Amino acid sequence: MNEKISVIIPTKNRTEDVIICLESISIQTMLPDEIVIVDSSETENLKSALDSFGDLNIKYIHDIEASLTRAENIGVENSIGDISIILDDDVILEKNCIEAIMHVFNNYPTEKIGGVTGNVMSNKPKSFIGKFFIFGMQVFSTIFFITRYGNGKFQLSGMPTTIQNADKITECEFLFGCVMAFRKEVISEFKFDESFHGYSWGEDDDIAYRVSRKYQNIYTPFAKFVHTGSPSARGDKYAIMKMGIENHYYLFRKNLPQDITHKFAFWWSVVGLFVRESIMGAIKRNSSGVRGLMSGLIGIIKGD
Repeated sequence: MNEKISVIIPTKNRTEDVIICLESISIQTMLPDEIVIVDSSETENLKSALDSFGDLNIKYIHDIEASLTRAENIGVENSIGDISIILDDDVILEKNCIEAIMHVFNNYPTEKIGGVTGNVMSNKPKSFIGKFFIFGMQVFSTIFFITRYGNGKFQLSGMPTTIQNADKITECEFLFGCVMAFRKEVISEFKFDESFHGYSWGEDDDIAYRVSRKYQNIYTPFAKFVHTGSPSARGDKYAIMKMGIENHYYLFRKNLPQDITHKFAFWWSVVGLFVRESIMGAIKRNSSGVRGLMSGLIGIIKGD
């Protein structure tokens, strides 16, 4: 199949991250037909930095008013590809990542595929203490229905499990927002929700959940990438946790059944978030995460 591929990168105030991301795209074994960059930075400094990528077909769009989800929609609307691969600006793709994604689209029944996601690789070696901490957090998150490693399905609380270290292509529901791909007709049908607070935390959960109700999402371990998690423009802990609880509630009310079982799971996950942030805050002597959660929860109760 000779389908056109569009890579879409929403960005804001992260010129260096975008450059590194583009460098990883430029050495792909399968190059995209175009790269659509939707930049909501206050300036157009990024535009001039793109001149060094003359071998890539880059379409630059500057829209200072665009939120993350609006930028994603703008990118899709202005793309030519049959396949839309949407990337965070702070990812680094291994050289066959795009080829591995396209392998799934070319070898699964077209009418069944919703979205395709890849394999997040760690760029930091983990000590014994680090591994023990991860194990403890996994157990904790399982008890409280918080995001954890699992089979890629959504939990009763609305939070997902993410696939980690799988060795084969697997059907799932959740898609990593940092690298997710859709057929143009699928993403045009569902679109990204532009109603999120903050920098739209949870928009990947939302699109993945909605698409998975009609189509089958796929995880491929062969599409490898590193998500560096750039701290630029993410805001402080207070703002992040306030946004997180507000968007978690919004997603739960929007997408999940509102029966007693799901409601219990949701509010139990909220308890888990408070416990986790209280422990982490005590360790770091910083209560901003708990205060952010409390502020967001008060807004939810008041109906703000």
